Amino acid sequence: MKILGHAYIATHALKGDGQLLITGSFLPEMLPYIPYDVFQYQELHEGGKKWLAYLDRHEPKKRDLALVMLSHGGQLGADKFSIESERFVSKERRQLIKEIAQANSLDFKLDKLRLHNYIGLGIDWLLVQNEPQLVKEVQGVLREVDVLEVSRLLASGFGKDEARTQKMVATLIEKIYRPEDLTSIEGLARIWARQAAGLPEKDQVDLKKASRLIQTVAKLLEKDWREFLKKVELEVSKNLRPFLI
Repeated sequence: MKILGHAYIATHALKGDGQLLITGSFLPEMLPYIPYDVFQYQELHEGGKKWLAYLDRHEPKKRDLALVMLSHGGQLGADKFSIESERFVSKERRQLIKEIAQANSLDFKLDKLRLHNYIGLGIDWLLVQNEPQLVKEVQGVLREVDVLEVSRLLASGFGKDEARTQKMVATLIEKIYRPEDLTSIEGLARIWARQAAGLPEKDQVDLKKASRLIQTVAKLLEKDWREFLKKVELEVSKNLRPFLI
């Protein structure tokens, strides 16, 4: 999933501070898209348990930040369903992969690695059209999030340099995710282009081709996306039950 999909799962699978839940749902997206060697991928993207333990000891009112990191990850969270989401486009898979190669200027051997990203972007476009309140909430969080405070908590919880951690968080919140880009398909493509440029392959996304591809994928998902999100929501909610207080 991408920014809106993760925010949707965070606010539906969990009950808590909405601003903290949405902010926390962003943070695992720093990797692999921001190429700073502060965190290892597994450490940040799947590190919710460690951070939750730290926050419970030192900043219990902020525990929702870490709880929702768990709701994002691939072990207990929404990313666990990345491969399953591809079944909704199984018939069109080969053609989509060809179009991804063109949109991301990729070697054909690598384009299949981006398929779940475009499925996430398709879901985000459907959310833009059908969940305007969610979009407004995410935009509001992006405008109001305290980058310094979030960076302090992350750096303290993982034993990292605070200044370098702040650089990562600021890049995500202030450069990659821009509130004005969450209202159009072209804006979603711009967010994706900024993310993909930070990958090891340094994808060069053609915004027009990517926008058309997001539209195509969203059309393929029209019948199933709500049922899929509900399944993810229920599974994530169940998985995180042991961590609730």
